[in-house]
Amino acid sequence: MASTQTPLDPAACYQALLSRDARFDGHFFTAVRTTGIYCRPVCKVRAPLAKNCLFFASAARAEGAGFRPCLRCRPELAPAAPTTMAHWSTQDASQILALQAMQLLDSAEALADAPLSIADLAARLGVSERHMRRILAQHLGVTPSQYRQTRRLLMAKQLLCDTALPIAGIALLSGFASQRRFNTAFVDHYGLTPTVCRRKGQAASDVCLKLAYRPPYDATAMMKFLAQRAVPGLELCTIGEESTGEDSSGEFVRILRMSAGKQSHLGWVRAQFEAAAHRVQVQLSDSLLPVLPAVLQQLRWALDLDADPLAIETALARDFAHCAGWRVPGAWDGFELAVRAVLGQQVTVAAARTLTTRLVQTLGEPLATPWPHLTHAFPTPATVLQATPDELGQLGIVRQRQKAIQAMAHAVLHGGLNLKPGPQVQATVQALMALPGIGEWTAQYIAMRALRWPDAFPAGDIVVQQRLGVRDGPQPARAATALASAWQPWRSYAVIRLWHGGSP
Repeated sequence: MASTQTPLDPAACYQALLSRDARFDGHFFTAVRTTGIYCRPVCKVRAPLAKNCLFFASAARAEGAGFRPCLRCRPELAPAAPTTMAHWSTQDASQILALQAMQLLDSAEALADAPLSIADLAARLGVSERHMRRILAQHLGVTPSQYRQTRRLLMAKQLLCDTALPIAGIALLSGFASQRRFNTAFVDHYGLTPTVCRRKGQAASDVCLKLAYRPPYDATAMMKFLAQRAVPGLELCTIGEESTGEDSSGEFVRILRMSAGKQSHLGWVRAQFEAAAHRVQVQLSDSLLPVLPAVLQQLRWALDLDADPLAIETALARDFAHCAGWRVPGAWDGFELAVRAVLGQQVTVAAARTLTTRLVQTLGEPLATPWPHLTHAFPTPATVLQATPDELGQLGIVRQRQKAIQAMAHAVLHGGLNLKPGPQVQATVQALMALPGIGEWTAQYIAMRALRWPDAFPAGDIVVQQRLGVRDGPQPARAATALASAWQPWRSYAVIRLWHGGSP
């Protein structure tokens, strides 16, 4: 939702606005002095005169300057602004810290009624509260409370336009303590009531939300990756027979478990690509509505919808020109991804899927869904931890991997292991490698997909070494790492291309 990149170039922004270039969606917002409204670069209204335009790096800054979101292009649908640094160095320390803080402020936790305080934010990032306030003031351009308020209001606006949920429920889902507070904030910021906003937005009779992404996005490559690994009973993936590249059709459906505090919510979620509009259409079961913001965030992670192709292709296009638009598939649940990574050690994708299917069918919680073949959730860490060696052995899981997945379950439940995206990637990788049966390849794979680390690199991967032509040479892992240094900080995207797109 925000960026701490270099200052915006008004001339370049205006050219992107005139061309309605979707690659810049979320990079900046255009505010029009004469209307008091701010828009996405892809807005289809008549382009304003350049002299009437102001450009802001985030929706929060535009609203902080007194502008209201456009009801046509709907800024709440824009992909999150890129938050990955080109290089990690002491020179960039303040900017990195600001990006990490914004990542936490953009998380579903920011929509809670009692969200992270600045003191909590500082403690999580390991700095003083005073330093945290100074960094945020420097890079946000608005106060943390203003930033968070914009985030809440834009989420509410999306729910008003895309669902038929009651306004009182939308207020709570968006992080407001009461409908009265929500109504007051909405009118103060947007100059219209939630009811009028809903009428103008023509809310659907059911929950059907939209999540935008920046092109190019190779939806076929993503769907094929998901289909190849889809676990029967847990996931369904269908791909249009005639589709190629970004014109892909099809759908992905799966059972999802989301936690909110001590409560667990189990249901299904369905995603369909709308390539022409550069977005994904999302439907979900009523049982997941209490955690809807967290579900949407998980979807953005799982489908890598916030990636910045401009930056990625700058680093990779020379070596992977045939793979434009390839994204790194994320995780629908960090623990699930980690278990599946362990079960996939030194076996084929098909064999790993077979083991995972047995685990889901035996230990997963049954759930009735509209799809007859969608029947079980992935087992929880507690369930995996309670399973006996005999139970796991009967599934075909060897003793070494039994110890690994149960050690991970114990670490998640009792050791503070957090397998969600966040700022402590290196610490999490080290914690994973300290567990039995978790080596460098598995830890890097988990970092790439579950932790959403764009620069993960499993140097010991056989396919990576073969595609780089170093497999038969001395110290292949070191040679692979040396060759891959040119792709930093986007080595995760290079790996997915090496796995599925051939040699550079």
